Amino acid sequence: MKKILSLLVLLCFLISCVKKKPNFSKEMINVLAGRGEIQEDGAIKLPPPSVTFLDIYIRTNDNEILLSSGAELFFFYKEYYSKKFDSYEDFLDTVLNQDFVLDKRLLKKPTYLESFKLNSNTEKEYADLGFSSFLKKYSKKLLSKRIILNRAIIKDGEYSTIAYILFVNGYDLSSDCYLGVAYITKREDSFK
Repeated sequence: MKKILSLLVLLCFLISCVKKKPNFSKEMINVLAGRGEIQEDGAIKLPPPSVTFLDIYIRTNDNEILLSSGAELFFFYKEYYSKKFDSYEDFLDTVLNQDFVLDKRLLKKPTYLESFKLNSNTEKEYADLGFSSFLKKYSKKLLSKRIILNRAIIKDGEYSTIAYILFVNGYDLSSDCYLGVAYITKREDSFK
């Protein structure tokens, strides 16, 4: 009995030590941190990479999710967090991979950014279904084999939570305003 109990404890310990795969790889962090080449006069020679315009979701200390972008994160870093982190890359890694909670009190006027609380019904559905079934339910394939968000089944107040769940599971949404669809893309494909 002691051997079985010891084996179970060891197994639990090993499972708890398994390192979670980061949401953003080191290469992705480097791309997001790339602000373009800075010239001697301070101007940026190259524009920031297009992935800096992807939606990025950050948890706040008031149980909300803040919808942001790479440019906004750079602003937060420069204004509020540059003394707490050695580099912008360290800040991005902490925010994007280590469940960093942004202190909303530091932000003087955060009203220009969308924030929301997670929809509890959608969270429960995600917990019950698991990610694969959740993704299958809320997506559909186009003839071009691209996957889009199935907006027809999304109820009021669910979109932001669905987008956040996709985000934390390594998927990004990009809108095509002309067609009126939101493409679902694996994050590593967004950075190719």
